[in-house]
Amino acid sequence: IGSQPLIQQPAPAMLDGDNNGDGLVAVCSLPHAGGVARFSPDGKHLALGADDGTVRVAATGAAREHRTLEQLSVVPGATRTYSDHAKAINDVDFHPRSPVLVSASADCTMRFFDYASGAPRASRQCTDTHAVHAVAFHPSGDHLLAATEHHAIHLYDAATFRCYLAPQPSDHHLAPVADARWSADGSLFASCGGDAIKVWDGVTNRCVRTIASAHLGAPVNTLCFGGGGRTLLSCGADSCVRQWDVGSGKLLRVFEGAQQTRRTACCFSHDEALVLSSDEKTGELVAWEASTGAQQARYAAALDAGAVARALARGGGRGELRRRRTRPPLGERVPALAPGGR
Repeated sequence: IGSQPLIQQPAPAMLDGDNNGDGLVAVCSLPHAGGVARFSPDGKHLALGADDGTVRVAATGAAREHRTLEQLSVVPGATRTYSDHAKAINDVDFHPRSPVLVSASADCTMRFFDYASGAPRASRQCTDTHAVHAVAFHPSGDHLLAATEHHAIHLYDAATFRCYLAPQPSDHHLAPVADARWSADGSLFASCGGDAIKVWDGVTNRCVRTIASAHLGAPVNTLCFGGGGRTLLSCGADSCVRQWDVGSGKLLRVFEGAQQTRRTACCFSHDEALVLSSDEKTGELVAWEASTGAQQARYAAALDAGAVARALARGGGRGELRRRRTRPPLGERVPALAPGGR
């Protein structure tokens, strides 16, 4: 997901902790592992999904002393590797309360891993009718959103795997669904397919708003709610991140200056003062002022910066990118995500 890595030759898969000892800041030097990453809600685990179908779960605490996945692999319980999928991993998500990870794959399955038990394979499998592009647990953990190659959102009961579709077929997207995300309280969810964004009632599964041609006809690739559920970020193939008012569907702000023609993640920083995404041309993580749209800094990344942004989008607690006390001048390249950086 996102841009090409800056490092083109094989390199150790690095996990870089900050120098204050208060948690993991970023993932570094993972040029061949694939395109998805998530932090667990408590920031204690990091999940990585690879293009070869491999899923890895690493304990972030152990990463402070053992900086590569190879080193972590010999630490008891520090990392788990799963090879259940037959095709690329498109998304991963952690259960909000239990030590369970779900992965979404191009092989039309979602697999559930109990990473605390040490089991070598998935404990459960849900098979969809289409390739699964994105997956997201409801904040309660009881339901699961799946964005697939199908034009309809697939809403699953997490216990029974019963699938629910929108009651009005006219509410479905007119193209495959690229992404689907819950608001923080689960009262709403949003989806994107083709050039349209839809906002849905999280209880009735009915579409309450459609934003047509949200990126001027370009495909909309990813979404992210603000913490309060009042605003929504979208990243599209027009190389823009756009901020929307959820209640009215009004465009609030456009964040420009990064090339984003492929599926690239976008998110807010933990305090929602910054908007983060990546530049696929340079491989950098880009930060804009959320209140003005002005580009604040570029962070040199030693891996696919889009994967970092996606991890930050779902990170909690220690899994957050820390803002610098002194802001660098506009356009300065800050090696914040390089090994040893803060």
